[in-house]
Amino acid sequence: MVQHIPWARVTGFAAAIIALIASGIVLKNLSGILIPFVLAGFLSILFKPLVQFLRAKGVPMAICLILVLIVSGSALWIVYVIVAAGIEAFQERSAFYSQQLQSVIASMNEAVAPMLKRARIKSITWGDVVSAERVTSFATSQLTAIFSVLSDGLMVLLYLMFMLLGHETFPAKVRYAFTDERGTMLLALFRTLNTKVRKYLIVKTAFNLLNGFITWAILAVFGVDFAPLIGLLAFVFHYIPNIGSVISTLIPALLFLLQTRDMAQVAILTAVLTVVHNLIGNTIEPKVMGDRLDLSPVVVLFSLIFWGWMWGIVGMVLSIPIMAVAKALLGSVESTRPLAILMGSGEPPTVELQEPSAP
Repeated sequence: MVQHIPWARVTGFAAAIIALIASGIVLKNLSGILIPFVLAGFLSILFKPLVQFLRAKGVPMAICLILVLIVSGSALWIVYVIVAAGIEAFQERSAFYSQQLQSVIASMNEAVAPMLKRARIKSITWGDVVSAERVTSFATSQLTAIFSVLSDGLMVLLYLMFMLLGHETFPAKVRYAFTDERGTMLLALFRTLNTKVRKYLIVKTAFNLLNGFITWAILAVFGVDFAPLIGLLAFVFHYIPNIGSVISTLIPALLFLLQTRDMAQVAILTAVLTVVHNLIGNTIEPKVMGDRLDLSPVVVLFSLIFWGWMWGIVGMVLSIPIMAVAKALLGSVESTRPLAILMGSGEPPTVELQEPSAP
């Protein structure tokens, strides 16, 4: 008996793969346009309750937009100034840190060489693996990438203004476009999505600010160079789940090691930062936030890898809210709802299986 090949299913699967590849190419090549747009989208979610409150009090829309522009523009300007000052200070001190790194590499070679000789293993030249030029070039490139994103702040603010302008007429447009129950379901989806993402962003941003200021203060007490810039990086990196606190501890520890060559002081600094970051990130924050976005750890890991490869550090920061939006959209469609359930962190609702009736 000849089995018929389900060509419709094969064609649909092939079309989905082609669409996925095409979407990846577009996201990669248009990152300069899409990153400011996505940032503006999340900022609009944050500022929408403020605009709605002011509009309910009778404040004109123009005044609301000016207030939002002042608040968001001031925040971007402060970040811009801190990053610019940090890059300038780093360039001035790069020769000193390059010399210190070469000295550390030489000390590592002296410490490891006797052990390798006793084990009859060929000696390792650490300078070939970690060189001062490579480390300096990598650090400069990452700071420049962050600086370039901040330089697009004007585009972010422009997108933000247009998004806030259109949010009042959006429900009426949806009801007019979808006169049946789909319009009501779509509005309910957007309302739920905005609420979840807004709660996550507000709570996460508040705790990240706390982490950033405490890190800044601790580094200032220890006399670590570039304390304001590292405090800002700690604020940004704590948006990255699981590994953000590790990065926020390793960067100042390694920098302080190169600055002082004092292992005791470095150990104390590392211990203090580890305790503070774990106390805030793993004890206090989960109790306040809970599992707002309901994402599986596997999905979190995949999103970090994918969006980090796609958009760099900015992609890793935005990865969790983006995946939360994707999960909500998949859950709103009947055919893709199983994917949304698989992306969740909790247990799916149990379904009682009935015993087949006896013939």
